[in-house]
This record gives sequence, structure tokens and C-alpha cells, in this order.
Amino acid sequence: MRRAAWLLALLLASPIVLAAAQTAAPRVIAVDWGLAETLAAIGAPPSGLPEMAGYDAWVKTPPMPPETAELGLRVTPSLEFLAAAKPDVIAVTSQLAAIDPILSRIAPTRSLDIYTSELTPFDHAVAAARELGEMTGREEAAAELIADTDRRIAALEERIAGRATKSVLMVSFMDDRHVRVFTKGSLFDDVMARAGLSNAWTEAGNFWGFAMASIENLARMEDTAMLIVEPIPESVRLKLEDPQRRSLLGQLPAFAPGNYRLIPPVWQFGALPSAGRFADLLLNEADFLERANAL
Repeated sequence: MRRAAWLLALLLASPIVLAAAQTAAPRVIAVDWGLAETLAAIGAPPSGLPEMAGYDAWVKTPPMPPETAELGLRVTPSLEFLAAAKPDVIAVTSQLAAIDPILSRIAPTRSLDIYTSELTPFDHAVAAARELGEMTGREEAAAELIADTDRRIAALEERIAGRATKSVLMVSFMDDRHVRVFTKGSLFDDVMARAGLSNAWTEAGNFWGFAMASIENLARMEDTAMLIVEPIPESVRLKLEDPQRRSLLGQLPAFAPGNYRLIPPVWQFGALPSAGRFADLLLNEADFLERANAL
């Protein structure tokens, strides 16, 4: 059942995959979800991936084939599982530089960083797509992924052009009192900037493109459109849905019904597939952005 669902989703997802599926690709292990989603999008899904249940919850799409091997944790992948997957190459980020000599005994490694101190994840995601395309013989599919992402952002830009939109506040709940707020250096900020939307949060974040904030910090944010990316903790959902608004969260005007939107999961630290998906989600919320930001 899962394999049938995966095949259907893959066929419907993009012509990129169909064009790329004609030739066999080397067996690639990806220990980063952003690299993994890029490989899947160009028709060369990784043969192994850490925390697959987490990928399904936080990234969602492109889906991974059911035969994808589980590799343990992203920060400390299982060397036993890695070796058992018999990869031809292991795609990593510099976060695993300390264990690169060990990984290299299993298979050659290729380090591709998207989130760096340069704070330009979109550009790095483009470069990563090209390199992964070359690595797997999917150069044309990688080029189409890049072009498709640009088209989706352009569609958002065209939709909001000349309209009264101001700033967007992108948050992800950690618990019922604290959130990640996405800043310059995030994939979300890069996509919004390319489409002509401004980020309501102007304070600096880390090189991953987020800052930690309390829900009280958000109370001062006025005339913004707040988008909350799922999944969210169940405790937060219950408080947001409480009709009597008895909690501190429920009492803040920023979280009153109609003042925010929940959007489906899109990987906060993703690559081009997440960028295109985020542009689509913003396009779906275009009317809300206008209403929330009307002059």
C-alpha cells in the first residue's frame, strides 16, 4: 500500500522525476533532509535517510520510496546502518565534519552546505541541486528543478504585485510559550524577498535563519500577517482552538482567530523543493496576506 501511494505521489509530483527515471543512478546516502528532498525531486532518491518518520512529518514531500533504509539520527547516523546500505557516495553537510574520516571509510563523502554564515540558503540550494544532478547523472532534472522553483516564486510575485501587502511573520512553535521566528538567512526569508514580500522580524538570527522568541515578544508585532508552520505541539493546538481563550496564548491578540494562519509542513531548513512548496503555500494565502496587511 505504501509503495503504491509513493509511486502515485511521485508520478503526480513533477515531470522532473519522469524525465529523470530512465537511467539508474548511483546509490547515494543523504544524512541531511534538504539534500535528500533535492535528490528525490530530481529522480534519484537516496537509498538511505536518517529519521524517516521525522522526514514524513516535517518535510512531507517529495516522498521517499518505501525501500529507503533508515539510518538512525541525523546528528549521529548509525555507522552500521550506513555500511549495510552499501552507498556509492554519502551526501553530508559540514555539521558532520568531525566524523567525515569515519564516514569516508564506508564510501566517498560529498559535503554540500546550504545554511552558512553567508545567509544565502536559496543560492546554496541552487548550487547543491546542480552538484547533486552531476553526481547522479541527473543534470537536466536538476536544471528543471531550478527553473520550476523560479516559476513558482514568480507566480507568487505576480499575484501580489501592486497589492497592499506588508510584512509576514513566519513562526514555528517549540512549545506553548516559545517559537522560532524566521529571520534573514532562512529559506523562508529568501523566498519572500524574491517574491517582493518583507519579513516582519528585522532582528538578526543565527546562520540557520531563525531566532528564539517568547510568545510575549510577538505581542508587539502589529500590522503583520503571521503564518505558523506545522506541525505544532498538541498543547499549542488545544490552546489556539480553546473558544474561551483561557491561556496566555489565547489572550494575546496576535493569536486571536483570523489574525494568523496555520500552513502545512514545509521543511524549515530545506532546499529547492521546500522553497517551491513554500512559494505555493504563500500563493494559497495571498488573500489573507492582503487582508491582514491592508493599508
